[in-house]
Amino acid sequence: MIDYGFTDKVAIITGANNPQGIGAATALTFAREHAKVVLVYKKIPRAFDPSKTDANGADRYFAANAADADAVEHKLQELGADYLILERDITDEAAVKDIYAQVLARYGHVDILVNNA
Repeated sequence: MIDYGFTDKVAIITGANNPQGIGAATALTFAREHAKVVLVYKKIPRAFDPSKTDANGADRYFAANAADADAVEHKLQELGADYLILERDITDEAAVKDIYAQVLARYGHVDILVNNA
């Protein structure tokens, strides 16, 4: 296996609660490379919208965006990852400061930021 140099790097990924989404895929990729992963997400509750369904009548964004990061967390646990999950609104400056404070308290620094939200 190639060492990409992510071992013990601290990666914050926003918008990572959709288990089929880019944020979750990014988080899991970093975790597989032994990075410490911080998932930040905001639930987006909205009513089911039939106009946004696929051919099978499923609105995959409805459930995924309104959900917690439980499915992603389960995958991180299976990998034995070192992770932190924070439900925060990154449009709120106080919330962003809190995210940074919690990451610093736990890991001491930030190496990578993926703004996916």
